[in-house]
Amino acid sequence: MENSESIKSLTQKVESASTNFEMSNTDLKRNYLIWNISSFNIIAKAISVSKGSFGTGYPFYALDENLQGNLPIIQEQLRYSRQLIRDSERVQNLPWTCKKCLEKKYSTMPDLKKICKPCPNMIDKLKPRKIINRLPDIDMWLVCKDGCMEQAQEELNVLLKRYNMSTSDVDPLSSINDVCEISQMLKDNKLPKKFLPIDVHIIEYSKLKELIEKVPEEIKESIEDERKPYLPIHPKSLRKEWQYDDEAYNFVYDYLAAFTPFNFSPELQQVLYESRRKVISEFTPENLFHILMRSATDSTFRRFQTLELEKTFFDRIKSWNLLERKKNEELKYEEDEFYK
Repeated sequence: MENSESIKSLTQKVESASTNFEMSNTDLKRNYLIWNISSFNIIAKAISVSKGSFGTGYPFYALDENLQGNLPIIQEQLRYSRQLIRDSERVQNLPWTCKKCLEKKYSTMPDLKKICKPCPNMIDKLKPRKIINRLPDIDMWLVCKDGCMEQAQEELNVLLKRYNMSTSDVDPLSSINDVCEISQMLKDNKLPKKFLPIDVHIIEYSKLKELIEKVPEEIKESIEDERKPYLPIHPKSLRKEWQYDDEAYNFVYDYLAAFTPFNFSPELQQVLYESRRKVISEFTPENLFHILMRSATDSTFRRFQTLELEKTFFDRIKSWNLLERKKNEELKYEEDEFYK
């Protein structure tokens, strides 16, 4: 990128990369995403204080818990990327002044939110954080033993660096170029050798356990009170450094839409199973889809207008029912064996 590059040409570059990525709904892309996810899970399993990991967001809301299925083209994602072009048209002939600032100062800056968000020298919608938000990434979470947050993040730093996995905040300009390269390779039906930017979070075991246990009651109370269900999950997240973000995530939405566990301890896996058992015994799939949409943000609400995603949601809930039946069959078998 040259300093003379206009904001319009930059946003066209980012929009093209995001759109190419979204339109490449092939098995090659799914396998590439699985490679990214599996690599993080290998890292998570190697952390000495790990109690498992899980994924949220894309592609987890588009695939089943075995990461199988077809990747739909999500029109909301295409619209979201095109909006960047429209935002840039009002200042289309101006250079992107953030580039020079990032090149000169970013090595000594905190993360993008702390420095770029209050900066008055660029309109808010075209600041670096808003632009790189259009780039695809993967949200992965490490569950650590209680009281071991610092140890987990130190070990995770070492292993992420060893695997060449990083967040887009570490080097925003390189992240844009890397995703452009990845998207073009997928479009050309070639397997990329670089990882997507990764959005990494750490949460302690007892906090996650408590949230999972609270979901059934929170859904029930939200229906009775006619309000949006809300359970805040506030992890430590890796931006440029590890930090607690200003805003929490709504765990109810993630639980219903995409929560995909990996290598959970037996106790935590049982807690998740019991929580899902309560949810499916008290609410119909249609009720739960209504709850999902009520808990969604505006953008995620529009995303689930994609019929394929709606079907994936119902298949996900159906799989919880199948697990319930399997568990009942196992219990019945054990009971029969006992009385023989």
